[in-house]
Amino acid sequence: MQLSLFPKQGCVGLDIGHNSIKAVQVERSGEGWTVQKAAEAPTPPDSVKDGVVIDQAAMTEAIRAVLREGRFGAQAANIAVAGGPVLVRTVRVPKMPESTLRKSIRYEASRYVPTSPEESYIEFEIVGDVGENQMDIIVAAAPRDVVDSRIHACQSAGVEVDVVEVEAFAAYRALVETNQLHDWKESVVALVDIGSVTTNVSVVERGVFAMTRSIAQGSQAITDALASYFKLSPSDAEAGKRQLDLAGLLTESGPKENPPLRVIQPLVDELVREVRRSLNYYQSQQSERSTGNTISAVLLTGGGARLASIDRYFAHKLSLPVESVGLHSNPAFACESIRDRSESFAVACGLAMRGVAKAA
Repeated sequence: MQLSLFPKQGCVGLDIGHNSIKAVQVERSGEGWTVQKAAEAPTPPDSVKDGVVIDQAAMTEAIRAVLREGRFGAQAANIAVAGGPVLVRTVRVPKMPESTLRKSIRYEASRYVPTSPEESYIEFEIVGDVGENQMDIIVAAAPRDVVDSRIHACQSAGVEVDVVEVEAFAAYRALVETNQLHDWKESVVALVDIGSVTTNVSVVERGVFAMTRSIAQGSQAITDALASYFKLSPSDAEAGKRQLDLAGLLTESGPKENPPLRVIQPLVDELVREVRRSLNYYQSQQSERSTGNTISAVLLTGGGARLASIDRYFAHKLSLPVESVGLHSNPAFACESIRDRSESFAVACGLAMRGVAKAA
């Protein structure tokens, strides 16, 4: 998937999240990839709201800090956007030349873009013809304030932005598109990226994004619940969360002797319900189109996918094959330096790969 919102060229993948900023540089290694440099730094508190960078000075310094820490020499980066205001959708339109569609894309997208088309960056990619008179296209749109605020923060830090891409596209590139061990790219899969504040659900049909949805819940809610209930500092609550194993919720007797699991179970169950709603919506759309596509696997990634046995818990609740995936699960990647947190670096690596692919 090469669809982007602001195409140029680039080489450093810079993932600006609500909880942390990650930077990665990769290189080709035979038929695969090697992580050359990687660094991570906390996102300044209250510097990002609804995807928009609202504290430019703090974000600029944070970007400089993560690039210094990783000793990145490059002056250009690829960045990404995600969240509720960002739209990715497959749309059926009358068949027309690409040049004509480019002139009318704002009109076609106006029915789906949550904000005014004039206030959004809009891109598209033609998927293919449907019958004699129609064709399917993928529309990607992001509010200008989300995109521009991130570009401005990077430029203030001395980094030129080459590509602005949707996060899910970058994660798919790193985890699925280049993965020769699994046939996921030839299947219909749901990619569930569990971030700190939001969870992004994408359904991909043999390499084509059919649906994306953003859920306003992430792994930070679990940390906050533990901190509140047990009167812990945020760092201690986060460390405690990493010690929990959701397998304890799958026993017949339940987690009677594990109060922390009882605290987080309602939050995990709510996330599962929202993911199920997203998948059910996709399946209902398939029924209407009589395509018969069914989801063959759910792939969990992002920092929240590091919670022990979360894949088993989702599989039990969704009655679908579920796997937690990171760069370590893709044999095409050599990523020893970030192996223990490779789920968190999937977006940054996918962005970095885009830069190398364009330069090759």
